[in-house]
Order: sequence, then C-alpha cells, then structure tokens
Amino acid sequence: GCKAPGPHCPGEGQTDDSYRTAFTLWSLTQSPLIVDTDVRNMTAIMKEVLLNQELIDIHQSTATPPGGLVARPTCLEVLACQVWARKLAADGSSWLVALVNLGEKPHKIAAEWKVLGWETTQEASSRDLWAHKDLPSVSGKVQATVPPHGSAVYKLTKASARHVLV
Repeated sequence: GCKAPGPHCPGEGQTDDSYRTAFTLWSLTQSPLIVDTDVRNMTAIMKEVLLNQELIDIHQSTATPPGGLVARPTCLEVLACQVWARKLAADGSSWLVALVNLGEKPHKIAAEWKVLGWETTQEASSRDLWAHKDLPSVSGKVQATVPPHGSAVYKLTKASARHVLV
C-alpha cells in the first residue's frame, strides 16, 4: 500500500500536475489502468486525465513494447528531472517523450535526440498530448519548463525526406 499520495500513488492531496504525470507514466509503460472512483462524480481534472484519448490510444497499442526511463538530466534538485520515452514505430521514426519533474520547483528539462537514437540534426514534428496541439518542428532536442510534480508530453515524429521535383 501507499504511505503517502504522490505521482505514482494516487490519492487525496495530489495536484492536477501530479494526476497528469501519473497517467502519463502509466500510459507510457502500459501499466494497468484502473479507475478507483465513482465515475458519475468525477472532477474536471479526473475527466481531463482519464479521457485523454491520445494517451489511451498509445497505452492500448501493442505495436511496440512499453517505454521506460531513458535519461536523468541534471537539474538543481538531485534526481528530480527525468526523461521517459516509448518507441511508437518499430523503426524508431516516432516516439512518445515525457519530460518529468519529480521535484518541488519548476525545472527546464530537455530530451536530447541521442536518447532516441536520432542524429542531432534530425528535424521532427512535435505534438503536445495534454494540450492536444501540434507545435513547431524541433531539431536536436525537445525541452520545456516543467512544473513541480508535472510533466510535458510529446509525440515526436521524424520529418519526412523532402521530395524535390526535377
């Protein structure tokens, strides 16, 4: 059992960011998703988290193995900053990347392309899976300032080779 609520142990007292982080990691690692609440009386954050169809689709996919912790970037709080990732395409052309802050302060966290096996010059499309928005293309890394107990979650896809008409 859990001794105290936290991002890996749901319960009273979690922040909205903690709820999002827990669901992100459960989806990325394909952990069982069990709802332990009266679904007729869910709060707005419960609905936002539990009904995130983009993360549910990734969780339910069996096309690739579950993801895991791939890097621990240095930040001011020891071991607070983490990068989790899951390959979404067998050839490594698409990834789910979560920048996770387990600390008590906001931290700027980056996932370098090398942890995905990509060249540093590779350009990729980026989609924020909590905001449900396509973002500008990124190259070399994806980064964000992540709130305490929060996460920034992206679907990254290698840019296609450009076709030149001759």
